[in-house]
Amino acid sequence: MKLLKWEVFDEEKNLKPGILLDYLYNTIIFAAEKGFPWPSVALAEHFSEELLYETEGKTMQEALGKLRDKCEQYQYKLNPNYLQNLVNHFLETFFRHYRLYQFVLCEVREIDQTLHNLEVHVPQAVPPLKDGVDVELRKYQQHIAKLSEAQAQLRACMSVFRETMQLKSEQELEKFYEDLKLQDKEVIERANLEKIVKDAHDIQVTAASEILQKEVETAFQLLDLKLQKTTVPLPVSKSSVFSATKEVKARKISKK
Repeated sequence: MKLLKWEVFDEEKNLKPGILLDYLYNTIIFAAEKGFPWPSVALAEHFSEELLYETEGKTMQEALGKLRDKCEQYQYKLNPNYLQNLVNHFLETFFRHYRLYQFVLCEVREIDQTLHNLEVHVPQAVPPLKDGVDVELRKYQQHIAKLSEAQAQLRACMSVFRETMQLKSEQELEKFYEDLKLQDKEVIERANLEKIVKDAHDIQVTAASEILQKEVETAFQLLDLKLQKTTVPLPVSKSSVFSATKEVKARKISKK
């Protein structure tokens, strides 16, 4: 392609350039294998390229006439034996499949192509065997990790709930004070003052009681998770069982 000064093409989307390039490449390989000198190989390539495009849209009879004309043009450029070998090559290849080449040269190919992007997930690197653990021990570790994660989530939810309720209490108090709309010199009766204090106190107590109730519920849930972690039996690995068995056998042998 570089020597012929062809532009880069996508053979999957456009088959025609690839077929024509194969046609020229096969001629070059044929000439080289037949022992043509390199200048004659280049002439054979020019001969084949000219013949290809000059026969485009022609009948077989017309194409054979073009082949005869090309032979007359190249009779003084190529050795007669080389020219005869080249003609035989075209008769056995190009002219044997002449209608197929005409179809490639003359017919417009409609492209109906759908592209799909395939995401390939490369498997993770296998850790060294020395870092491996027993299956049952691994399950135990995963179970403990889930319980710890649940504990952390409960604490985080409690923290968010506490902040939310405190903010809600502050907003309700602000709204309560704005609704009073007291004048600076206004005299407040004792009964009204007691009601104002009681209402403000109730707002704070309600928020505090809800926070306290939530904290108690969360504490019980945390205790339950902690109890689960302490009651889960720690599996005995096969390696430790094997070691213990060897130790017992060793003791029996020493006693004997």
